[in-house]
Amino acid sequence: MKEIKLNSPEFNRVLKNMQLENLHLSHSLQQKALEIVNSGIPVTPALIKEALANGEIQ
Repeated sequence: MKEIKLNSPEFNRVLKNMQLENLHLSHSLQQKALEIVNSGIPVTPALIKEALANGEIQ
Protein backbone atom coordinates (compact mmCIF):
# COMPACT_ATOMS: atom_id res chain seq x y z
CA MET A 1 0.00 0.00 0.00
CA LYS A 2 1.33 3.44 -0.87
CA GLU A 3 2.15 5.92 1.86
CA ILE A 4 -0.62 8.43 2.54
CA LYS A 5 0.32 12.08 3.04
CA LEU A 6 -1.58 15.14 4.31
CA ASN A 7 -2.12 16.38 0.76
CA SER A 8 -3.00 13.03 -0.83
CA PRO A 9 -6.41 12.66 -2.50
CA GLU A 10 -7.28 9.74 -0.20
CA PHE A 11 -6.66 11.72 2.97
CA ASN A 12 -8.47 14.77 1.59
CA ARG A 13 -11.48 12.54 0.86
CA VAL A 14 -11.51 11.33 4.47
CA LEU A 15 -11.30 14.91 5.78
CA LYS A 16 -14.10 16.02 3.44
CA ASN A 17 -16.32 13.15 4.61
CA MET A 18 -15.61 14.08 8.23
CA GLN A 19 -16.42 17.71 7.49
CA LEU A 20 -19.80 16.66 6.06
CA GLU A 21 -20.50 14.97 9.42
CA ASN A 22 -19.35 18.09 11.33
CA LEU A 23 -16.24 16.29 12.59
CA HIS A 24 -12.80 17.90 12.58
CA LEU A 25 -9.26 16.77 13.40
CA SER A 26 -6.56 19.11 14.60
CA HIS A 27 -3.34 19.13 12.61
CA SER A 28 -1.57 17.09 15.31
CA LEU A 29 -4.31 14.44 15.27
CA GLN A 30 -4.12 14.32 11.48
CA GLN A 31 -0.38 13.63 11.76
CA LYS A 32 -0.94 10.88 14.34
CA ALA A 33 -3.63 9.28 12.17
CA LEU A 34 -1.28 9.23 9.20
CA GLU A 35 1.52 7.72 11.30
CA ILE A 36 -0.82 4.91 12.36
CA VAL A 37 -2.04 4.22 8.84
CA ASN A 38 1.44 4.37 7.30
CA SER A 39 3.05 2.21 10.02
CA GLY A 40 1.80 -1.02 8.46
CA ILE A 41 0.49 -2.19 11.84
CA PRO A 42 -3.14 -3.40 11.76
CA VAL A 43 -5.36 -0.55 12.96
CA THR A 44 -7.45 -1.54 15.97
CA PRO A 45 -9.44 0.55 18.45
CA ALA A 46 -6.84 -0.24 21.13
CA LEU A 47 -4.01 0.96 18.88
CA ILE A 48 -5.81 4.23 18.15
CA LYS A 49 -6.50 4.86 21.84
CA GLU A 50 -2.88 4.14 22.77
CA ALA A 51 -1.50 6.37 20.03
CA LEU A 52 -3.75 9.26 21.03
CA ALA A 53 -2.95 8.87 24.71
CA ASN A 54 0.81 8.39 24.37
CA GLY A 55 1.53 10.21 21.13
CA GLU A 56 3.42 7.22 19.76
CA ILE A 57 2.93 3.85 18.11
CA GLN A 58 4.50 0.73 19.57
